[in-house]
Amino acid sequence: MEAQLLDKKCIETLNYRIQQEEDSARLYEQCSLFLDNLGMKNLSALYKKYASEEMGHAGWSKSYLLDYRITPELRQLKDVDRSFTTVKEILDITLSHELEITRQVTELAELALQEGNHVLYALASKYCAEQQEEIGKATTNLDIFALTTDLLIFDSKVG
Repeated sequence: MEAQLLDKKCIETLNYRIQQEEDSARLYEQCSLFLDNLGMKNLSALYKKYASEEMGHAGWSKSYLLDYRITPELRQLKDVDRSFTTVKEILDITLSHELEITRQVTELAELALQEGNHVLYALASKYCAEQQEEIGKATTNLDIFALTTDLLIFDSKVG
């Protein structure tokens, strides 16, 4: 029997990370569709790009697990909340969502340090650095939105 290269807690956490990143992709794809339907083509394209980026982030954990000969689990994704009705709600949801993901990846970093797994910590640090960028984009979009009441002007300024 071959030795397990990662402990079960690390495997579980990384499979959860995959699920959460894929959930993020679905949320942003839903936002993109809503915005496209409003005629906000630039903002819709931006959220479609965000959705694609989130799938890439899921790939980081998939690759990590595969490198240790562990098959990643593709878990059931939750239904996307489609209750938003305004652009401002989407921007607020985005910031709130990214703050939650930041909390999660910070926990991943803490786990890696507790386990003394510096390779996993490098992955967690990559996620944490990405979150700083994500929060920056979310707050910038909210700041730009606050400067105008015209949605078409806002749509032309994002991206």
